[in-house]
Amino acid sequence: MKKTAILLYPQFSEYELSVALSILMQGNKPIVTIGVNNNTIKGESGLTCVADTTINEANLNEFDSLVLPGCMDIMTLNDKQ
Repeated sequence: MKKTAILLYPQFSEYELSVALSILMQGNKPIVTIGVNNNTIKGESGLTCVADTTINEANLNEFDSLVLPGCMDIMTLNDKQ
């Protein structure tokens, strides 16, 4: 079974992600969290996360879906490239 990639980035919405994770877990769908780099990532309510891998290290052939949690300002991704 292919996996679902979850992109984590500064100020991502934890509450949106929690619902998606619950649904994926109920369906036994494997997930991999992906960060822009190896730094810790802080969501919009302050939860600090460490991604499983980075965008540059991820093997895209492993995935059949992508979750992009919402945020207050998607442009925070631009600052981290």
